[in-house]
Amino acid sequence: MPQKLAVVDASVVLKWQLDDEECVAQATALRDDYYARGTVVLIAPHLLAYEVVNGIATAARQKRIAADKAVEAMRHLLAFGVEMRAVAPLRILEASLKYNIAAYDAAYLALAEVEECDLWTGDRAFYRAVKSGAIRVKWIGDYASARRVE
Repeated sequence: MPQKLAVVDASVVLKWQLDDEECVAQATALRDDYYARGTVVLIAPHLLAYEVVNGIATAARQKRIAADKAVEAMRHLLAFGVEMRAVAPLRILEASLKYNIAAYDAAYLALAEVEECDLWTGDRAFYRAVKSGAIRVKWIGDYASARRVE
């Protein structure tokens, strides 16, 4: 089966360690298609690392993950090796203005547009803001693993 390129945002990556989120099964299926089966190549803007660190730190402060497990969770997430790519700031600004979204969300969208691939998100507000105009943005709850289709 050929590899398919896809952008993944922090909201999806965090679901790989925070099991109290919605759509964990679908996010895990995407992770497994990437990491275990190699049927998809996951990429993200460099911003992903900072957003994931913030998500883990926030989850620890909120007692959603034990503080002593936060570093371990971060190590696990980094071990998956999502490929980080640069995104031109002007492309980010254009996407931010076009869809009236935050620049950090626009960075993921701009990367998906440049790479001509899907962007998987678990951020409901972001998804709702762009779903009618950004056809590349997909809701993680709709992810169907290639393995389940076989």
